[in-house]
Amino acid sequence: MNHPYFFLSFLLLTTCTLTSTQAQVRKSSLPVDTGVLYADQPIVLYDIPSKISRPETEKVFGGVEQPPEFPGGTKAMYKFIEANLRLPSEAQSAGISGRVFTMFTIEITGEITNVSVIKGLGFGCDEEAVRLVQLMPRWKPGRKLSQIAKVRYALPISFTAK
Repeated sequence: MNHPYFFLSFLLLTTCTLTSTQAQVRKSSLPVDTGVLYADQPIVLYDIPSKISRPETEKVFGGVEQPPEFPGGTKAMYKFIEANLRLPSEAQSAGISGRVFTMFTIEITGEITNVSVIKGLGFGCDEEAVRLVQLMPRWKPGRKLSQIAKVRYALPISFTAK
């Protein structure tokens, strides 16, 4: 009785061996960059970056206890804008009026960096708004938890065709 089982197990073992050698031949003929995963490779869907802790001076905040302030206050800022704002000739000839929403970072030194337009009008108004913000003097920096902090600040600038 042991004899037929021995024959069946031998046949099964031989078949598996032939199949595995054929699979090895196929595996080696595949190009390297096919993305085939083998049993010994871990499956990684995406790399999760380790949490990077930045010093408080490098973090940029939106809401702070004491917001940044233009030298002389808000009224002085509007006077500065009124004195230095030039309506672009393209916007003037097209009769364009409206607001350009700018966003920028006020560094811990009070300097203005990373000026960008959130919502613009076109016709040269966006470029004029960026120029005007970059022309501003150093601000009094904002504070978070009683420490000077970088703050992201949004400022709408109005253009009126005359």
